[in-house]
Amino acid sequence: MATLSVKDVSLRFGGITALDGITFDVEPGQICGLIGPNGAGKTSLFNCVSRIYQPTSGQILLDGDDLLAHHASAIARRGIARTFQNLGLFPTMTFLENTMAGAYTHGRTGFFRAIARWGVAREERTQRLEAYELLERLDLAQYAFHPAADLPFGTLKRLELARALAARPKLLMLDEPAGGLTHAEVRELGEVVRQVRTDFDLTVLLVEHHMGLVMGISDKVVAMSFGKKIAEGTPREIQVHPEVVSAYLGTPV
Repeated sequence: MATLSVKDVSLRFGGITALDGITFDVEPGQICGLIGPNGAGKTSLFNCVSRIYQPTSGQILLDGDDLLAHHASAIARRGIARTFQNLGLFPTMTFLENTMAGAYTHGRTGFFRAIARWGVAREERTQRLEAYELLERLDLAQYAFHPAADLPFGTLKRLELARALAARPKLLMLDEPAGGLTHAEVRELGEVVRQVRTDFDLTVLLVEHHMGLVMGISDKVVAMSFGKKIAEGTPREIQVHPEVVSAYLGTPV
């Protein structure tokens, strides 16, 4: 069974069609790159999977479970975590606290127990330890007690990844993770994504404009243009697909 199945998904905003019958599967353990020119619908599809948008029609399944049957607030508990194109960190909180925030869906204390502080200390100790271990794995432990501000952009991008991993996802969604990074940082990011895929037994959906990163780490690539899927295959197949070349370079098909 595919980890993620997108089946005939369409999304319309009034008279504008953002997505038009998109269908593809992502198998367990795959890194799937989602590419296309600006306005192709990549972010719209990404936001449908993470339930920021409600599709007009179609199905989105995670391990066979219909995500559209669940409230958007329950998506993280279903096993989906994501990073954002623009950093969504808490700048006054430390790296450790930001990472711990990603584990909120696994808390068992509950509202009334939290007010009374019953069992809170034990749960916080466990989350703190797990968060610190994540920071160590991503070479961020030296910043554990540093506020998430005034540090290089690439470092903060890795912190976002740590926070997403703290949610213990099945499906990790990365939205333009290479944006704003140097060439050296992009190469490092590719290695990190492959490593966490293996270490945490993840399936990864990647939206990215940096073709070197996408083609270098993806097992499969889905290419989009004007809200439609125009090609699907291995990186090698996509690089020479005539419709993909046309969409990117404006040459005749």
